[in-house]
Amino acid sequence: MLKKALFYVFVFSKLIAFAQKEDVNFTKKIDSLKQRDNLAEFIYVHLDKFAENPSAKQLSIFSNLLSELWRRPSSNNEKTAEVYLYVNYAYYLKKYGFINKSIRNYEKAYESYKKYKLHNFDIIEFCLKPLANNYTRLGDVDRAEDILKITIEKAQKQKNESQVISGYFNLAAAFRTKGNFEGAIKHLETALKRSKSTQFKAKILADIALNYLMLKAYDKAIKTAHKSSKFNRKKEKAITLTNAKTLGMCFMQKEETAKALQHLTKALKYAKEVFGNYDREVAKIYNLIANVYKKEMKFDLALTYFQKAITTLLPNFIPKTIIENPSNNYFYPENTLKEALDGRASVFILKEDYEQALKNFELAFAVEEELRATYLTQNAKLVQQQENRDRSEKCIELCYYLFQKTGAKNWIEKGFNFSERSKAVVLREAKEYNAVNSSKTDQLFAVEKKLLFQKAQLNKRIVLEELKPKETINVVQLAALVEERNEVLHSLQLIKTQLSEKYPNLKLNIEEITVNQVKNQLLKTRETQLITYFDGKNEVFVFSISKEETIAMYKIIKDDIFTTALKQLLHLFSEERGTAIQNNVTAYTQLAFDLYDKLLPKKLKKNVIIVPDGLISFIPFDALITKHTPITNFEKLPYLIKTHKISYAYSTAILLRNSQSRNSHKSEDKFIGFFPVFEGNHRGLTALKYTLKEAESIKKLMEGTFLISNEATKLAFTQEAANYQIIHLSTHATAGDYNTPPAIEFFDETLYLPEIYGYNLHADLLVLSACETGIGMVRKGEGAMSLARGFSYAGVKNLIVSLWKVNDKSTKTILTTFYKSYAKGSSKSQALHNSKLSYLKNTSISPQKKSPYYWAGFVYIGETTNQEQHTYFVFWILAVFALAIGSYLRLKKH
Repeated sequence: MLKKALFYVFVFSKLIAFAQKEDVNFTKKIDSLKQRDNLAEFIYVHLDKFAENPSAKQLSIFSNLLSELWRRPSSNNEKTAEVYLYVNYAYYLKKYGFINKSIRNYEKAYESYKKYKLHNFDIIEFCLKPLANNYTRLGDVDRAEDILKITIEKAQKQKNESQVISGYFNLAAAFRTKGNFEGAIKHLETALKRSKSTQFKAKILADIALNYLMLKAYDKAIKTAHKSSKFNRKKEKAITLTNAKTLGMCFMQKEETAKALQHLTKALKYAKEVFGNYDREVAKIYNLIANVYKKEMKFDLALTYFQKAITTLLPNFIPKTIIENPSNNYFYPENTLKEALDGRASVFILKEDYEQALKNFELAFAVEEELRATYLTQNAKLVQQQENRDRSEKCIELCYYLFQKTGAKNWIEKGFNFSERSKAVVLREAKEYNAVNSSKTDQLFAVEKKLLFQKAQLNKRIVLEELKPKETINVVQLAALVEERNEVLHSLQLIKTQLSEKYPNLKLNIEEITVNQVKNQLLKTRETQLITYFDGKNEVFVFSISKEETIAMYKIIKDDIFTTALKQLLHLFSEERGTAIQNNVTAYTQLAFDLYDKLLPKKLKKNVIIVPDGLISFIPFDALITKHTPITNFEKLPYLIKTHKISYAYSTAILLRNSQSRNSHKSEDKFIGFFPVFEGNHRGLTALKYTLKEAESIKKLMEGTFLISNEATKLAFTQEAANYQIIHLSTHATAGDYNTPPAIEFFDETLYLPEIYGYNLHADLLVLSACETGIGMVRKGEGAMSLARGFSYAGVKNLIVSLWKVNDKSTKTILTTFYKSYAKGSSKSQALHNSKLSYLKNTSISPQKKSPYYWAGFVYIGETTNQEQHTYFVFWILAVFALAIGSYLRLKKH
């Protein structure tokens, strides 16, 4: 035994000596190349060194190489070597799961390729295609789509048919990721028609089968997968794997679990052979097998396979049981990991272990945060928010159940946090980011702002071109715009990399909001209450927080009665000129009371902050009716506004942030107003005859800049708006529709929502005196994609916006009175409240014109300064003043 042991020691020592000798030789070689100033060979020697023993650990060779480069390349050979360095590093980073770093290095490769004009380098094959696939994998399909369209165009110009076909194939993957399965199939069919290779046709058919599966056309999917297998004459393992996985999923959906497991087991075998044991493709199949066992109610087996998926993706996680949860310290942006955690949570729900389910859902949210940090486009983040919404709803339902079961209030607070986690996160992130970078003088932020503005401009131009009738679209121009946007996004990615490395705190961390935070920072008086809604599939959850009471939670069942009442009330306000309400006063009062009774808690404080959700975002709470009434006189109806002051917020988190950076009201606030008027139906737009009167009335109350008629241009807005604290836009606007974005009019030009995102505004208040500025297409988890949200995203702190097509004359009256009250010292929310009450009390206005259609359309979104607090402040000022006068008189008397 001793001899055997000594033999192994001898062999091991020889191996170490050999390795050390190799390292010494390598060091001597690179030192020699450095001395000879041979940059290209210096790079290639490092790449060869890595290729000898490629592994995640050996990636340090690349990072060391980058740190040791002593100069920029000068010859074509050196420039090509630099690009090879970046694409190789990116390739292996992707292989070992470092997708973010992989993207950054592919972007650097593309930057060098453009800068050096290396036209002989195959940038499509080695850089653009894998870069697009990386973005697709992370879910940023807009970015992937732009890159792939450009690769197809480049390949067509080069008459490289194989790359054209490959481009369509990869573009289909991006379409599949964003859920456009029909579009994916069309691109795949294009690739299929152009392909002459039977083997590549097998690959295309395998992907077509996968899309049929997603469309729930299971028989078509099975038939196409079998057809793909027949074309796969070379028995390519990757194609066999895809078809086996598709067949497994089809049979799972058809409830034929034995067949499903048979095909998925085959897919697992091939996945390990093709990708290795620790690849995401292997983890995906573990997830699928786990879901089959979940269908069979074999919970331990399901948890076993979900755990296998997690340990495949997180090799450092070595659980002792199938129940043990991973630490989020290991996490990185990976959708398959999120799916495994969500899958585990769903099993724990079936096992009625709700606390474990919540723990896994929370871990899945942690992965989502990692993913969100990688996205460049707002749309990619919005898609993610919609996906998060279902998880949030399940979490809130579990918290509600646990509260009902235990009576413990901590479950309500937890439910409130899950609700907040789903609210306007993309908008909140933009606001947080703007707050951080506006305080820094780094030139990188200035470059980023410029690029963001360029991106917004290009988004607008692309949207407008795509809105044209198909036969009139300028395809060449559209392609050029897409390519230009790609260049801007590419530059943005590189700037983002530099900023994230320089300022790691820029990443938004969604922290839990405590009830104490809300009470101490938002609810300054006993008479203030926060009510926040979560509009789920089958229920609306309502959370209520007030100063001296514990948090409350209840739910509204979304039955036909509730949803019909909600839609009918909104319909009454959507009719132009308010005729629907005037002709149906009794129906209105009944609907408005029913919704008041449903939507609001029985105990309601005087000052109410509403955080709405879904269609509730469009409800004018001021105009709800507080009791049954036979009255039909609009002036005398028991409106909620007569007893309560209502303000709105996009989320509690945004409201808290605003409260922490609150600016007190100052009489010297800089005001700028835009009043295009559109005399003579300029640009085909109806003349706004009361807009001029609105400008004249406000001019008597507010000092500032008033741009009227042809002075109220979009260019003036672009150049001047960022310099003012109060911005007033009195003009035409529209909420848009499914195809057309919301827009607001200036004298010379239209400003569209995609463009607004690129502005960098600092206004404390924006008054949008126009139609439909607070409504738009609802995106689950983020709210209405309205003009109001767009300006808030651009940096505006507080807004007054409209919920329908408001009346020109009553708008002038309401907003003039608002400024009158505001100029006297009222808070913004109180000033709007006062203006509405003043309208109702105004004896010169006929009772018919006191329909809520005329006065309830404007709402205030933003920070709240309690009037009670303001009154106390005024009281103490007056008291001190009176005391001073009294002292002066006494002194004078003596």
